Amino acid sequence: MSTYRNLTDSGILSDGSIPCAASLNARLQSEHSHWVLPAGTYTLEDALKVPSGTHLKLDPKAVLRLADGAATRNEHYLIRNADLQGGNTDIHIEGGTFDGNQNGNPRPEGLLDAGYSGASLHFENVSNFSLKNITFTNSEAYYARFTKVRNFHIEQIRFDSDRVRPNNDGIHLGGNCRDGVIRDIRALRPAVTGDDMVALNADDALQRTEVHGMSNGPIENILIEDIHAESCHTFVRILSVTSPIRNIRIRGLHGGCMNCAINADGARRCRVPVFDEANPPFSDGVGILEDIHISDVSVWKASQSKHALIDIHERCWNLKIENFQRVLGQDQSPESPSLRFNHIVLPSAQLDEQAIPGQDLLDPNPPYESFVERFNSLIVNGAKA
Repeated sequence: MSTYRNLTDSGILSDGSIPCAASLNARLQSEHSHWVLPAGTYTLEDALKVPSGTHLKLDPKAVLRLADGAATRNEHYLIRNADLQGGNTDIHIEGGTFDGNQNGNPRPEGLLDAGYSGASLHFENVSNFSLKNITFTNSEAYYARFTKVRNFHIEQIRFDSDRVRPNNDGIHLGGNCRDGVIRDIRALRPAVTGDDMVALNADDALQRTEVHGMSNGPIENILIEDIHAESCHTFVRILSVTSPIRNIRIRGLHGGCMNCAINADGARRCRVPVFDEANPPFSDGVGILEDIHISDVSVWKASQSKHALIDIHERCWNLKIENFQRVLGQDQSPESPSLRFNHIVLPSAQLDEQAIPGQDLLDPNPPYESFVERFNSLIVNGAKA
């Protein structure tokens, strides 16, 4: 069994005064694979590049902070895996705080401009990895994003930023991700995260600045559970246009959201469209959502937005939602729907004892909406267990 060594034994300072990414990366590229990072602040002028086989434990008071002006291009991050093209395996990171220093590393002003994507952590083409007990703070855009990843475990993640930014997704899965667990996710202050706490984006506008470096493709076999926030933007986004999202289990969403608890709107409200509304890829709408099971949802609207708490505008089969409760005593938009289906041909469904017949909800037909405070079971095109 490998023993853990101090990653700073070569004289790396822990007071943040001297950028040390080059020295830390040189240590990580050595033959040793198990490391500890002591308490302190470590300023990174370049991304920390984590190779295969690395086990890295950060002291709870260790901070990795992106240096001012360190991120100006698409491929710049605070931390990433070492081989984005060839891929990496067996990476395990635990503890500490990852500080994206958004004030010192702004994105370009335009939505489609070349430059820094704003992502703090980027893992691409990685298998068998874990992130545990990490606090992310002050990311310019996505806190942690992943594409082409498989066999992963993400747990005990905290978000705590001084300044909330647009497109501040928490855990963001892009295309070609499968076989993973995302568990015990917390926002530590109001309005965090500024966008989706967890996003499953099988399709996206890849030309958009924040999405540079990602890919489109299936997302399959994911468990998401135990997500808490006082007033995040959205708890979970499920975005499919032509790429399938299959076999997803979401359970234990608790707290306030300014937009939605579950958002599957086909990115219609995003500033950069993902598809042409006048020419959708399927005659009955967009999206391929299959075997999506959601349970134990206790939420409220933390703003006056009129979006539904559960907003489904993508084609779905075998969708099941169980044990939903809307906490009206804290809700700031009680006139907004609890549940909305729109822009699809809805298969037959069952909402507790109410049968919902199959119906055409494509434009210009109105959506199906429900304002129920709670329900035990919603089943779309599936039999009760």
